[in-house]
Amino acid sequence: MRLGAAAAAAALAIGAAACGTPDANFPAETVCPSPQALPTSRAAPGTVSQQAFVGRIRAGVRELAQAREELRGSYPDDTFYRRDAFRPDFAAYADRTLCLARELRALAAPTERLAAWKANVDTALDALIAHTAAGREAVRTRNVSEYREWYREADAKIDAAEAAANASP
Repeated sequence: MRLGAAAAAAALAIGAAACGTPDANFPAETVCPSPQALPTSRAAPGTVSQQAFVGRIRAGVRELAQAREELRGSYPDDTFYRRDAFRPDFAAYADRTLCLARELRALAAPTERLAAWKANVDTALDALIAHTAAGREAVRTRNVSEYREWYREADAKIDAAEAAANASP
């Protein structure tokens, strides 16, 4: 009887290992670098330049889209790739996206007029951050269904951030 229970427990452990369990070799989330300071205004020394602020947000969102394109270039469809490099590559993509989106999110609008525009950008960035973190977790735990959910919405989250950033401030 004990042998049967031990065999059943071993079979259950093997089944769990093959279906959605994390792996100790998956990279820990990267510590984000310190954000770069934005240039200040010549007209109002000590305050952030409005043009630099909008430019940094828009450039950052373009970088987010570029990171997505680079990942898609290496892994073009919604397959949860079995290649050894996929999981660390995805973790690096997610970390790059999370760090940059959080950096952009943390920027304070230098004027009231830009605050409303930035609030729309922040809403899109919040959705992207949550979505990317969920995708990273899906890959870490090898959850193919959750990865496919991430894949289906990944481009829409980037597109929403781009649309918000490119709207007229």
